Amino acid sequence: MKMSPATSLFLVGVFAISAAVSSAAPPVSAEVEKQFRSQLDAPLLFVKRHSYTGIHIYDTYYKWPPGGGGIYVLENPSAPREQWRIRPLVDETTPGTPGHGVYTHPDLSWDAKKVLFCFKGDAKGNTCIYEVNMDGTGLRRVTDPTPACGIYKGSHSGQHDIAPAYLPDGRIVFLSTRPSGLVPCANEGVSILHVMNADGSDMHPISVNNVNEFDPSILPDGRILFGRWEYVDKNALTIQSLWTMNPDGTQETALYANNMVFPEAILDARAVPGSHLIVGTLAKHNSTPRGSIGFIDPLLGKNDPKAITNLEHPDDPTFDKGDSCEPWPLSENLVLFSGRPAGQKRNALEMMDREGHRLVLMSDKDICLHSPMLVKPRPTPKVIADSTDRRAKTGRFFVQDIYQGLSGVKRGEIKWLRVIEETSRISGRDGGAQPYNQTFLVSAALAFSVKNFLGVVPVNDDGSVYFEVPAGRAVYFQALDGDGRLVHSMRTFVQAAPGTTRSCIGCHEYKYGTTTPETMRRVLVRGPARLQPESWGSGYMDFPAMVQPALDKHCATCHGGEKGIGGGLDLTGGWTEHFNISYENLANRRDTQLIAYWIAGIDCMNGTAFWSSQIFQPRSHGSGAAPLAKLLLDGHGGRIAGLTRTERDLLMAWMDSNGLYHGTWDSTKHGCQLTEWPVIKKTLMAQMKVAGCVRCHGNNFESDWFNLQRPELSRILRAALPPDANGFGLGLCRDRKVDPKWQRVRLLWNGYAHAVKPLDAFAPLPFTPPDMSGAPLVSFASTSDKHYQTMLATIRNGRERALLTPRVDMPGAEVISGACRQFNPPPMPAPLPALQATLGDDGVVQLAWERSARTIGLEAEVHRSAKAGFTPDDSTLLTRTGLASFTDTSAAVGRQHYAIVFLRDSQRSQPIYAVLDVPPPAPPSAPVEFTATSSSGCVRLRWQSVPGRALNYNVYRAKAGSKQFDKLTAEPIGAAWFTDGAAEPQVEHAYTVRAVSRRGLEGGPAAAAVATARLVKEPVFTASFDKDTRGRLDGGEDLAGEARGGARIAGGVLDLTRGGHVAFPHREQFDLSQPLTVEMWLSMEAAGQMPIPVSCGLWNQAGWFLQRIGGRWRWHVGGFDCDGGKPLAGQWMHIVCTYDGRVARVFQDGAQVAEKAGTAVVLPWSGDLLVGHYSGMPKDASFQVTGKIAGLKIYHRAFTAAEAAAAAKTKPPSSRTVAKVAVK
Repeated sequence: MKMSPATSLFLVGVFAISAAVSSAAPPVSAEVEKQFRSQLDAPLLFVKRHSYTGIHIYDTYYKWPPGGGGIYVLENPSAPREQWRIRPLVDETTPGTPGHGVYTHPDLSWDAKKVLFCFKGDAKGNTCIYEVNMDGTGLRRVTDPTPACGIYKGSHSGQHDIAPAYLPDGRIVFLSTRPSGLVPCANEGVSILHVMNADGSDMHPISVNNVNEFDPSILPDGRILFGRWEYVDKNALTIQSLWTMNPDGTQETALYANNMVFPEAILDARAVPGSHLIVGTLAKHNSTPRGSIGFIDPLLGKNDPKAITNLEHPDDPTFDKGDSCEPWPLSENLVLFSGRPAGQKRNALEMMDREGHRLVLMSDKDICLHSPMLVKPRPTPKVIADSTDRRAKTGRFFVQDIYQGLSGVKRGEIKWLRVIEETSRISGRDGGAQPYNQTFLVSAALAFSVKNFLGVVPVNDDGSVYFEVPAGRAVYFQALDGDGRLVHSMRTFVQAAPGTTRSCIGCHEYKYGTTTPETMRRVLVRGPARLQPESWGSGYMDFPAMVQPALDKHCATCHGGEKGIGGGLDLTGGWTEHFNISYENLANRRDTQLIAYWIAGIDCMNGTAFWSSQIFQPRSHGSGAAPLAKLLLDGHGGRIAGLTRTERDLLMAWMDSNGLYHGTWDSTKHGCQLTEWPVIKKTLMAQMKVAGCVRCHGNNFESDWFNLQRPELSRILRAALPPDANGFGLGLCRDRKVDPKWQRVRLLWNGYAHAVKPLDAFAPLPFTPPDMSGAPLVSFASTSDKHYQTMLATIRNGRERALLTPRVDMPGAEVISGACRQFNPPPMPAPLPALQATLGDDGVVQLAWERSARTIGLEAEVHRSAKAGFTPDDSTLLTRTGLASFTDTSAAVGRQHYAIVFLRDSQRSQPIYAVLDVPPPAPPSAPVEFTATSSSGCVRLRWQSVPGRALNYNVYRAKAGSKQFDKLTAEPIGAAWFTDGAAEPQVEHAYTVRAVSRRGLEGGPAAAAVATARLVKEPVFTASFDKDTRGRLDGGEDLAGEARGGARIAGGVLDLTRGGHVAFPHREQFDLSQPLTVEMWLSMEAAGQMPIPVSCGLWNQAGWFLQRIGGRWRWHVGGFDCDGGKPLAGQWMHIVCTYDGRVARVFQDGAQVAEKAGTAVVLPWSGDLLVGHYSGMPKDASFQVTGKIAGLKIYHRAFTAAEAAAAAKTKPPSSRTVAKVAVK
């Protein structure tokens, strides 16, 4: 008999499967097995694929597990195994096949004649949806997301259409990443619900979620059942709950577990045939998309664990671990699913009932089996008619009585309803640190996403409110009282489906309720209220740009300013490692990690999930409960009489954002972390030790002890000065030890907890104010004290270095416009906002315009012309921006006319004009306090920067006695220092520096200074590792190294065979500002992943390091790589790395193995020098060296080839006895 490929019998495969099944199946009685098999009354469709691995349930479409397998049909599953007939429906062997890849997400049509599925054919490719007839014919690709790839700015690659399901009307619902939103805690693409016609046309989103959704299926009444992840002011870990929605995007409703911690996620949810029950996979968030199978009865409570019947763990209904997934319910008692039998490494097809009987139906020793479903017709669910008008730009909400559900709130208290959009970022991020579990930092473990305050509407006396909201936005509501304080916040989102009205009874009503028709009719007659700005405006809520100015105006003078630090609360704007001083004081978890004390903010760290997941009672967080709000309303004893209602409303609204800091998606290339901050802290702690401060303070150090905005206001300086001294002395120090456990400002009590902890782990510890009794201990008699001056210099120098790589909240930042997803950008604003043009004292023109809810999402063209009333065109265009400001540094002298034009798709607004007279610019003054210092291999220059002025500098050099100065800087530099590493050694040179304004005007020269680059042949740093970790600098100064991890020292060898590394604090001898040679002996006993033997820098940012990567050496020097050579394992190698200012070279055992010309970025790396690890990521095991290092030396000159060869002829010290040294 001749058989077609589509129907041929794979008998060899059948027998292999049968053998595997018979040996792995758990003991099940013959009667139970017979009952189970009797339910298999139709062909069984299943998928062969390798199971996903990884740490997230939501990003499987980026994985490559690897490819292989396909979709298959077991024609007669109830027959004896030896009679089974299995055929491929689609795999890499079938006609017209998509090929080798990952086949997933089959969905059966209601008549069982067709199957949808997903296919990904390449590790970095897209995921497409296909359809095939059940006989294997008619294979076609329904979707191809390739056109959307260009807009994706997140991690990994590709766009992905996944999880399709047939709708009752023949259309398809599915998930897609095409809108290109990015997960706030992982920077990966967000997949949300879409619908399309059967042929792939009319594709459009029906969800507005800013994080992922899961596994849509259809309920018998026609609603879509799906999993929804959300964390609106909640933790990012535990809320992947069940929701329903109509196919037109209306009536999204929480079905189950939206305020539960466990199970963390419910995946693969489906309706049980003939029942109101749901079956699903109870899964972990940070895991593979597998767990335990359970039935859910939503009628038993929307957040009640008793609603779950966990088939695998009946005594623990919310247990969410395991390897089971993809249940296909056969009845209220029995499910088919993919599970992993005991002792097996791959998932198999199994059956399980409520009594705990579990039958392994089929397995394969080479690949996992997934997604079982019986191929038989099912009743077609009800078709729900489309009620939307997709041409409409708005939708409406009707709340019948806002007081229903608000316990303890008196009628008449609520005056306003605020509408906030939880935005979805689509713009990129920097590649820096990711603190607080946020890939784009916005808060200190409080809010996770930037919020767009859309406006407020008045609440009627009867508690009703009917209002209009822009469609296509994820919005939530806040009820406010007459003082603008928060009464209640929604903390979940809904959307205004276009052209529809969504109604509800009150706050947190049981969703099956309905509104009263008479009340609704009465309110509808009036028409919907339109959102209006709050007294302070609308749009983004950015702490540095909006809140800090109000604090500076009314609070900071007494709280951290020149008058003192009232109550110990510093509200000045000095920049901290991630935020600023005032923010950290206000977001302080004073008594418990759970609450940001002053603003009653909800901690949203994963570990505190039991706190943030709950339904809060009215006035229990935000401005409704905040001590700061009460203080503002009480007037602070008359101290803030000048605070306006607008400013007060702004501060209240900021509290109700749940503590946003960065309130926009704007950024700079330097990221969110001030990398200089921990270096300054470490330096100050060392100086405290020298000054004797640690006798009382020990290792205590608070985040607000130094002020990088105004160094002289630093608490570390003022506390030890007497109150009557110059320098804003406070006299805070006392002659007694500080409790090492006491801390005044805490954002994280014990680090970021990624796993859920019980609430008693965060039991409040009442705050104990510092004991201020007794006479002050005056450590600094005056500002002339040498220790005071040393610390002040450290903070000032640190400030200058920090301003070279500014964050978005710092002066001099080159801001990159961020963007949020806009399904429906706002209409052209009417009336158009004003354009403001102002002139800086350096002649630079600053343009600014409104950035509010009515302009966010619109781009603006900026134009300039010498003619009044000009028509903007390409000849006048200066830039196109998503920001609301522009700095024009090149405007000609005289009257200049500016215009901005808003852009919305193809629409252009009328021009908005402004005019300004630009005067002739004045050159900047000459720099002062200019010095030139002779150093090894270079001359180091310094001068005094001008506070508050945005100046750059050009540096000049001449041979001593000559008047011919040559410019050394190719472009003006921002630093108030420069190192000349190219000066001819032993020759006296004269130097000067000129300031350059933002308009490019150069000022006069500083008084010249003379110095000589000293020729030093000896190393400027040596780490001999003979007795301990001390290094030696040129001049004989010891430099203490710190052994970490398993690092051990003996006999001139640093032994890292047990891991670890040695850290040396930064010194200028390590910098790239002059020629450099690094010499060492190295023996690597294990290849490792990409080990770094020595490092003093961060890749592509600053400094240098040596790395073994890809089977060769990488000598990374100030932004470029010099690669070559072949590292050897298990033997000593002599390595020399050089950079002479033009060329980098690597020598291995005396022979040159790599050379690369390049100009290094000589910006100093101010962090530690690490031996045996990477200074940029000292906790990442992939950079660990496993082996031994000896004879580390750094020179301020470039070795010649002959010198490298001669040095290689020496022998490394041997290690006989290995003694462990101090380990941190």
